[in-house]
Amino acid sequence: RRLLGSMEATIVCIDNSEWTRSGDYSPTRFQAQADAVNLLAGAKTQAHPENTVGVLTMAGKTPRVLVTPTPDLGKVLNCMTDIDVEPECNFAASVQIAQLALKHRQNKNQRQ
Repeated sequence: RRLLGSMEATIVCIDNSEWTRSGDYSPTRFQAQADAVNLLAGAKTQAHPENTVGVLTMAGKTPRVLVTPTPDLGKVLNCMTDIDVEPECNFAASVQIAQLALKHRQNKNQRQ
């Protein structure tokens, strides 16, 4: 019998600034982030059937929530293909928006 962990809601903040074009990670930093999102979202959604994962981009005029927390791994992975590289990252605003998205999650029994 497998013991399930507690339910969690997670927002993954993606750095889509110009810095992610750097080739110090193979093939790019952005692709390394996409791989990490794939692993993290897969692990979270498999750990508990009611876990949710969302995605937020941190660069551009304002940070954008691309996917609100969802148990649908496909939505999370598909949104990674639609992310454009923008000039600058706004870390502080990104964290605030991520907190707001988690505050308004559907299942209030989930940990943030």
